[in-house]
This record gives sequence, C-alpha cells and structure tokens, in this order.
Amino acid sequence: MTATLLVVDDSKSSRKVNLALLRELVGDSALYLEASGGQEALDLLAERSADLVLLDLTMPGVSGFDVLAELQRRAFKAPVVVVSADIQKLAQERVAALGAAGFIAKPIQMDALRAALTKVGVLHV
Repeated sequence: MTATLLVVDDSKSSRKVNLALLRELVGDSALYLEASGGQEALDLLAERSADLVLLDLTMPGVSGFDVLAELQRRAFKAPVVVVSADIQKLAQERVAALGAAGFIAKPIQMDALRAALTKVGVLHV
C-alpha cells in the first residue's frame, strides 16, 4: 500500500523543504500532496484520505488550530504532526488537546521529523 502524505503550509518554500525532507525519509513509494492553506487542506481531505498530515499552525484564514478542530469534529483518524515556529508550551498543549500526534519546531530538523514519523508509524526504523 502506498502511503499518502499531505504537507500544509502557506509558505511555498516551507512546503518545498518539508516535502524534500519527507521524500528523503520515506522515499518515492509514497504519494505526496500539498496544500497552501487550511481550507485547501480540509477540502482535499474531504475528497481523499491521507496517512499523515504535516500541518503548519500560523496561516491566514483557516489556521492550523482551525484545521485540527475540524479534523477532530470529522473524527479524522490519520496522525497530524504540527510543524510550527510557535514553540510556546501553550500552543503545544492546545494542539495536543485538538488531537495532534506530534509537534515539530520550525525549521524542521531531520532527526525530529524521523522521530515523529517513527512515533506515528509512517516510518519503520
């Protein structure tokens, strides 16, 4: 089975970096999707499933917090790992309460991404 991985970030350069890091760890066997904002991500996830979502928090319009709340309402089962420069404890607690499976500080370090992917079962080391 091919894993479907979704990267959500309003910054095109961040999406590009995050996708490159994912590809380096997971390889070419996965299907990589991207969304440039929260609403685009929700629309995409209404049409198709994903096995992992890497989600930025601070985005205009529909924020990462909003996406998490909506996914929780939809009983979305796949793990969501938040990627954010907002590393305050309150933000981390809030995303955990909204069902996030992990939190990685921006810019993503390969070891942190590897650990998060292993924790949620996307990467088997």
